[in-house]
Amino acid sequence: MQEFWYWFWYIVCGFIRLVAHCFYSVRYCGKGRVVPNVKNPLLLKSATKLAEEIREGKLRSEDVVQAYMDRILEVEPYINATVDRCFLPAMEEARKVDSLIASGEYTKEELAESKPLLGVPFTVKVLLKVKGLRCTGGSLLYADLKAEEDSPSVALMKKAGAIVIATTNSAEMGMDFETNNLIHGKTCNPFDTNRTSGGSSGMSFVMRVLRLDQGRYQNLQMKFFLLS
Repeated sequence: MQEFWYWFWYIVCGFIRLVAHCFYSVRYCGKGRVVPNVKNPLLLKSATKLAEEIREGKLRSEDVVQAYMDRILEVEPYINATVDRCFLPAMEEARKVDSLIASGEYTKEELAESKPLLGVPFTVKVLLKVKGLRCTGGSLLYADLKAEEDSPSVALMKKAGAIVIATTNSAEMGMDFETNNLIHGKTCNPFDTNRTSGGSSGMSFVMRVLRLDQGRYQNLQMKFFLLS
């Protein structure tokens, strides 16, 4: 009898998998949309390089933050990667950074020591708390939860001078293999929107890939899979 039920459920589950496979193959057949290529060279610089050039006055933090905000607005209709955006506060912070550097109050060495990421924009996964922004975890249980303080990791980034520009999507409670939930929807693959971005940090992968060209994408995808 035990053997009968084993084979019964084996066949039933196999049939369900077959039906699901056929359904999704038809629904997502063909290639989806592809995000536009990066045009602004600022998006191709590393965080440390940006911070260095901002400290040295070669770049303005305002320009860097604006470049990343423009890129988010450009690709968001394709991939649905961000949750909340705090563009206006970010621009205010960037202008304060530029004013601080222009004042000459601190040397480049002092800034590199105390605020190594000064003026560099960054995004935060919606599982973490960012003061004043929603912290839903991608779950309906926390749909209206707004953070009253920063999580320790976010606080450290801010202390280092980095500027939050947005929170990004996540699998519900970070417990899935793709970035999809009932609140913020699905984050798509930037080179084929019919494909998954992975998870639970699919949006982190997407935001990183958006700075690359098509030729370097598959190599990064494999590295991300191995490190997830």
